[in-house]
Amino acid sequence: MSLIPASLTFANPLGLWALLGLPVVVAIHFLQRRQRRVTCTTLFLLEQMRRESRTGNRFEKLRVSIPFWLQLLMVLLLAWLLAQPRWLGRDAVQRVAVVLDASASMAAFRAPAERAVHEVLGQLRGPPAAVELTLLTTDATAPALYHGPEPVAMRRALAAWQPLLGAHDPAPALRVARGLAGAEGLVVLVTDHRLDETPAHGAQVLAVGEATDNVGWAGVRVEEKDGQWLWHALVKNHGRSPQQREWRALAAGVESSAKTLALAPGEMLSLSGPFPAEGDGRLLLRLSGDALPLDDELPLVRPAPKTLAVFAPAVGLPEAMRHLLESLPHTGRSASPVSADLEVAVWREATLLPEGRHALVILPPPARDAPFPKGGIVAEPHPLMEGLNWQGLLPREAPAPPRLTRDSVLLWQGERPLILLRQMPAGGRLLLCLFDPDSSGALRMPAFAVLAHRFLESLRAEKIAPESANYDTRQRLHLAHLGGPDAPPLVIETQGEAREVPPVQGGLLRAPARPGHFTVSQGGTVLLTAAAHFADTREADLSLAATWGDPAMIRADLTQTRRETSPHQPLWLLALLLLLMGSWWWSRERNILPLQSTEASTNAS
Repeated sequence: MSLIPASLTFANPLGLWALLGLPVVVAIHFLQRRQRRVTCTTLFLLEQMRRESRTGNRFEKLRVSIPFWLQLLMVLLLAWLLAQPRWLGRDAVQRVAVVLDASASMAAFRAPAERAVHEVLGQLRGPPAAVELTLLTTDATAPALYHGPEPVAMRRALAAWQPLLGAHDPAPALRVARGLAGAEGLVVLVTDHRLDETPAHGAQVLAVGEATDNVGWAGVRVEEKDGQWLWHALVKNHGRSPQQREWRALAAGVESSAKTLALAPGEMLSLSGPFPAEGDGRLLLRLSGDALPLDDELPLVRPAPKTLAVFAPAVGLPEAMRHLLESLPHTGRSASPVSADLEVAVWREATLLPEGRHALVILPPPARDAPFPKGGIVAEPHPLMEGLNWQGLLPREAPAPPRLTRDSVLLWQGERPLILLRQMPAGGRLLLCLFDPDSSGALRMPAFAVLAHRFLESLRAEKIAPESANYDTRQRLHLAHLGGPDAPPLVIETQGEAREVPPVQGGLLRAPARPGHFTVSQGGTVLLTAAAHFADTREADLSLAATWGDPAMIRADLTQTRRETSPHQPLWLLALLLLLMGSWWWSRERNILPLQSTEASTNAS
């Protein structure tokens, strides 16, 4: 059984070193006291003197006296005060909040991080009713992993910790932890590297990392060439020593033979290949495993963007305009404007603009003697116009559709609008180019081609149709889907797990945090077939991981925050002062009385 009750701890255990003063006091009292020499005129006093050594520096039997016991009590009391005893108050609550770093690099140090949490919990004392524990991650959007009084339950909650984020600031999570732990509570941040600055909100830091070599996929790019989709992937050695890895490709259930890569420290290699022409277009590039498994696999899908059907009139449209539309990627011809995603129209005075369909409207060729309008050409700040140069445009005066109040002017010449963006009440969007693209020179300007491409891409993003694409982990998904109160929910399926998302939250969709293939469907129709890959080179670099932190400081902080000092501390100080005075008084009496006796005997003789 422990001699120290569970409710008692010491804020400064190093103060107990003062107990070494006990053997010092005992050793001093073993020494013989040096005698004072007094000259006397009589010799009979010599018979009364004890035979003692004149030198006084050899040990004899222990000289027990009242000052001896007082000095021992002084040492004990001094050690007690220096150790700063703390008691668990009757109504005290030990609040401890542990914040786990949610960075992806922590996946390589999961076991040391869990041991660090166990060490912090092992310092708790007292009944469970006096403990309030919280387990959080630095992902400020995620709920707490645990909140309650049971250390065992908190240890079990560690299994739900998934470190998958990129580099991020832990300050928001530490602020939440400090709010839960209170001003006097303990907040501990468990990470894998040393912090350049003192952590916010008074948090203690435990770094459990270790410099480790890691090789992984560092990025991928896909391109279409002659109708064939190709992938270009990067492999990087993030370590400080040469490394060898094997890589394979898995497609349609068939795995290729292993190939060996040799990488120097910090070297990056590029690998390329075609997507499988058959099957579902899924591809998995796999490296031999190491400390960080997140970047050892690179899942991909063969891209399949949504195709836009464009209706262009057979008569009246400049041939160069027709070639421009056909050159835009992933567009096709439509035989009817009703079934088309975009209608190209040449406006005349009798032309009725479509209400519920998207259209690109241009003007017919103007008269040869039509004047050129005066004024400089100025573009409005708009995503469709960003970075485009229109200074070479030479439009002539010509009849044009009237400008409406709901129109957004994208390009001006003087006070005359040249390009309008109109949103129709029925849902259609019109891009009105109030000039002839051929005679004005617009078809020879890169700005006009880029404008047409951006307008078609905005329509493609709003089209509800199946597509395939590749994303980074946790990347925002811009997915067109059905809305409204009667719309079915969106279903995200990844690695055999499915979850539903209300359509109103469709704008908040993100790719999964863990690499892998996934699909998004609505009402039984697959809208997106995609793959999420991890390519955060900052988190993949484990060469700066380190072990740092002083558990003794955390123990002292925990003791300070959960205990209260003795209310009798002033009385202990007063007792120490009384012992000091008493020891001095008794030592003074012993030194003076024999001398007075000797003087009296001398006078008597």
